[in-house]
Amino acid sequence: MEYMDETNIFSGSEKKISTQNFRGGKITSIFGGSEIDLSSSQLAEGTHVLEVFYMFGGSSITVPNDWVVVNKVTSILGGFSDKRNASPAQPIVSNKTLIIQGFVMFGGGEIKGR
Repeated sequence: MEYMDETNIFSGSEKKISTQNFRGGKITSIFGGSEIDLSSSQLAEGTHVLEVFYMFGGSSITVPNDWVVVNKVTSILGGFSDKRNASPAQPIVSNKTLIIQGFVMFGGGEIKGR
């Protein structure tokens, strides 16, 4: 699955995605949530976008620690944070970037590393 499209409305899900060419996608959670595990995946070359929309819901997204992830999520009475432990001793230099952008209202999300 190179491109994901996950929707949860009054429900939840857990997905483990394993691909060598992840290219982004969409996650929508309204009164629901999801746990997305991308730790066994590789990001395709270039810049890719994962679009999120959370209203009274959210998700947890696990990515490999060496991915370059840019958080561009707008939150109103909610939040979206990068919980990965960045090691200043090992700067990440890559031609692969995942931009997570979108909107959170009364919900939340987080990026975790593995």
